Amino acid sequence: MGTRIVDAWNGWYHLNGNTYGTWIRGDERGWRARHHREHVDGDYKHPPPPEEHAEERNASRKLMGEAVRLSAEARRVACGVIVESLLHQKAEVIACAIDDHHYHVLARFRMPRPLPVDAAWLVQTRHQPIYAYIRHVFGLAKSRSARALSGSGLVPEGGVWSKRFKITPVSDRAHQVAVYRYILRHGTRRAATWRVGDDPE
Repeated sequence: MGTRIVDAWNGWYHLNGNTYGTWIRGDERGWRARHHREHVDGDYKHPPPPEEHAEERNASRKLMGEAVRLSAEARRVACGVIVESLLHQKAEVIACAIDDHHYHVLARFRMPRPLPVDAAWLVQTRHQPIYAYIRHVFGLAKSRSARALSGSGLVPEGGVWSKRFKITPVSDRAHQVAVYRYILRHGTRRAATWRVGDDPE
């Protein structure tokens, strides 16, 4: 889950991830092996020397093929569909930003009650139920946006988003405000943005 905080403040979470193939194994910006199976020095703030993981990077690029980059129109469409889908699934979204290769969402998620213990998203999960629920709900939003983008001819047929994404619990009100402002600042870098009060397009 990438965090030491278990309980989110009032159910708020910051979600972020990438388009397909834009953050790969061996990436110059730093990377992490799944489940930390391998030790990798550095991160995006203190990346390792670019030559250190060149072999992994080249192998990943060859295996994955062309990375997905979103046009300005694709960003706008994806942002609108993701927000609309999350709202439809009863998530309380207050900010979203999507640029050419990654996204950020700030939303409140509440577990359905009673808990559907036989739900496919919950069965055999190794995560806490809330994390499994968020992955399910946001996975549906990603799928809907991918279909909208490919159906509109804005991206080629195939995957749009990287499979995994990061879930960071918001720790308090100050953290929530900081994340909200951080997400919307992406608009100054040509990201499509949405904030509470806007209509999903």
